[in-house]
Amino acid sequence: MDIYIKEAVIHQFSPEDTELVLADKLLTITPKIEEYLRKKIERSYSDEAKTGQLGADSPFLDYLSDDLLASSITIANLWKEEFSVSENLKTNDLVFVRFEKNGVEQFAFLRISLRENLVHVGAESDSPLKLTQNNLPSAGSAPDEALILNLQTHKYHLIEKRIKYNGTFLNYFSDNVLQDSPAISAKKSIKAVEQTAQKIAENFNQADFQFQSKVKSAIFNHLEEDNELSPEKLANQLFDNNLTARLSFVDELKDVIPEKVSFEEIDSSRQLKKFENQKLSLSNGIELIVPTTIYEDAESVEFIQNDNGTYSILIKNIEDIKSK
Repeated sequence: MDIYIKEAVIHQFSPEDTELVLADKLLTITPKIEEYLRKKIERSYSDEAKTGQLGADSPFLDYLSDDLLASSITIANLWKEEFSVSENLKTNDLVFVRFEKNGVEQFAFLRISLRENLVHVGAESDSPLKLTQNNLPSAGSAPDEALILNLQTHKYHLIEKRIKYNGTFLNYFSDNVLQDSPAISAKKSIKAVEQTAQKIAENFNQADFQFQSKVKSAIFNHLEEDNELSPEKLANQLFDNNLTARLSFVDELKDVIPEKVSFEEIDSSRQLKKFENQKLSLSNGIELIVPTTIYEDAESVEFIQNDNGTYSILIKNIEDIKSK
């Protein structure tokens, strides 16, 4: 991912008086700061990010201009009005960044919750540790909230956390700040695929361990080969011999996944890792971990259903065995 940080500014939100400490100039971008911001932005393209595209008439686009400092102040004040009603307020840095990704202009808003940390500050034997305030989390951790907006296409990635207000949880950022309805995250989309497939399989008496493994294999293969998930393609693979089941699967997913789930700009490595192995727990206490690519190979693993209803697992062509 080719990211070039161009400009950045940081404002701070204080929970004590629910006010903003506004910067009056842009941040000086040192190599360490550039690395920190770049890693935070990279973590925002995650499978937990919701996605969408702002229309030409979006009010949020009116807040953006070529003056990053002015734009950031406008958006920070709007954010504060919506966020400050939360019942659990902490000190936050509000980071606004203008950057290029693969040569295309992007805008980023990052909310980073600050921490209290113990640090070793002196040589005094009785009290060398001090509690420090307003510490930034490590560069490798994801921001608490993030909006990454492509300034050319107006497509966006959004990591948002609901706030609690009067006993109700609100998607305050997408509803009130961004004023848009994003699609659910890739992570939740995959969970919906698994749950819907299991439900349809149960309705048609197919919900055994082999079907569950088939679902995992299908998701893994589609992500690895296509970098996307299509409900229609999955339906054809999972319920190839049952037209009614295929149609039911696609129809039930429409409310959650109107279109295919694309990993075009999203890091799919966590999902691939999740599905790269088949994990089986047997009734006799044996547990098996089989790579998905081998699991599907009949020359390597064979599942046999015996006449008495039990199963046998035949593992073939093993060249070497080691004890771990």
